[in-house]
Amino acid sequence: MSSSPVAAEAFTCFLAQLEAGGPGTDGGVAPDGGAGNAPAWFVAVAAALFDGQPVEAATDWARRVYGEVERLEGRIPFGVVHDWHLRTVLPMLVAASVRRGGTGAELETVRAVHERAAAGEPGTESEWGAALEPALQEVYRLAYAYADAFATATANARAYAAANDYGEEKTEEFAAYYAELNTGAHARSFADAHALANSRAVAAAYANEDARAYAEAYPGAYVHACALAVANRGVADGQEDERCRTAYGRLAEGLAESLARVAAASRPE
Repeated sequence: MSSSPVAAEAFTCFLAQLEAGGPGTDGGVAPDGGAGNAPAWFVAVAAALFDGQPVEAATDWARRVYGEVERLEGRIPFGVVHDWHLRTVLPMLVAASVRRGGTGAELETVRAVHERAAAGEPGTESEWGAALEPALQEVYRLAYAYADAFATATANARAYAAANDYGEEKTEEFAAYYAELNTGAHARSFADAHALANSRAVAAAYANEDARAYAEAYPGAYVHACALAVANRGVADGQEDERCRTAYGRLAEGLAESLARVAAASRPE
């Protein structure tokens, strides 16, 4: 899914405003101490969510987010990460896992650790690591473009069989066998490699509630993986882009709600 020129221009403006301070009541830039103090992880996540939505919805969402970030004076507690994953990201991923034949158990384990962290018990790095690696394997399994890879493998196998005079029946048998074997192996490798690369870094960031370390763990890229995981059905049906936009919208709404909860909790009585 690629952005239109209008969306790309709005996206560039969004990033500039968020990093500089966000729009004020007159549409200009907020004064120092506003959204421009937002941590790098938040800028990356918000940018990914903005870019995944239709431009009008993204712009409305950005204004709402600016307001919440300004209320926090840009000082976004790490608890927003736990709240967002607990209430929005992981429930969406669990539902996607069940829909694709999984149980969601690995994801529920991580959700439980986020729940404790949100309550003030962040967990140890080893605890996070043990929970995250299988959960991330499931996320990246769901996100893998299986239908496209299967179609490519099938076409390649048919071309090979035709070039070697397999005959019509054997060509189809070979193509089906090769595509399933090849695509399954690639999907597992894709999931395992991404989970291994990311789980340790994210575990350290979560355990220490380290905003800088979390920013360095590519949280924006993970947003994209989550949206793809939720949207992917494992077969091509022409609705992938629309489902992906819907997934980004739900993830974005959840982040705004998490910000609002934290901002409300931080206000004096």
